[in-house]
Amino acid sequence: MAVQADNGRVVVLSERLADATHAGNAEWLREGEDVFVWQGEQGSVSIGSRDHDGEPPYQLVVINSNGEKLDELTSQLVDDDRPAEWNKPLADLYRAARRSALRADDVIEALIEALPHRAARAPDQEPDQEVRTS
Repeated sequence: MAVQADNGRVVVLSERLADATHAGNAEWLREGEDVFVWQGEQGSVSIGSRDHDGEPPYQLVVINSNGEKLDELTSQLVDDDRPAEWNKPLADLYRAARRSALRADDVIEALIEALPHRAARAPDQEPDQEVRTS
């Protein structure tokens, strides 16, 4: 399916999904090596690295509830090898979807909690100096 010249609605969907994911209102599942899927009532959205390396180009696919592909948008270069205006929203969504699917925030929080808390430092104290209490 070719990317249509008017892909504004798909970009809006991408931006709103990224915002919802950051707010914890959209959860993603991992599907395959480097593809992440969000399931809505009317269909789903997948985003992945087209080359399966975690790097651009990213590809977003909109699928209806019957599993039919409705639209897609891939990051690309346009006129004079400039990044397309939708590349950043796709990259932002990819990163948010990946963090959600891999539960990155939960893992980081658990790792932080597993470590001892830092000792309090005086404001003028160097980071490697110990705090001594008497």
